[in-house]
Amino acid sequence: MATETINASSLKLRFDKGLGDNGKALIGTKTYSNLKEDASSDDILAVAKAIEGLQKHTLYDTLKLDSTSIL
Repeated sequence: MATETINASSLKLRFDKGLGDNGKALIGTKTYSNLKEDASSDDILAVAKAIEGLQKHTLYDTLKLDSTSIL
């Protein structure tokens, strides 16, 4: 039987940088590694909002990325 082990989690923030010359949205990203395994969604969103306040561009999306090993 396969078992899963979470290796690491990271926070990826996507920022709206306006429109490009072709009219398509420009999205910038910043990634922060080594999230605590027990960080709640509310805690992660609160941190994302705090980081947004320090940025030039508006927060577009917040992603939690989990890396999992399957053995």
